[in-house]
Amino acid sequence: MKHVYDLAVDFMDMSDDRRLWTRSVDAVSDVKLIPGHHVIVGDDDADARVAKILSTDADGNIELEILQGSVESHHDLLTTA
Repeated sequence: MKHVYDLAVDFMDMSDDRRLWTRSVDAVSDVKLIPGHHVIVGDDDADARVAKILSTDADGNIELEILQGSVESHHDLLTTA
């Protein structure tokens, strides 16, 4: 199932420890990019995944940890209180 994602990423850049960097300009929605929060990430050539935002910097760089499993399996991390 294809999901609409919050942040475009290139999964080919993911390291062995499931981390990757992207930029805030790659956000495709008005998502808040806050360390500790979870977002849906993806690209047009791969299934969407859930990622935890590890850090952001003043230049708009975002470090992510891509979680294993489907978006559905992490639904509880994506709901807001």
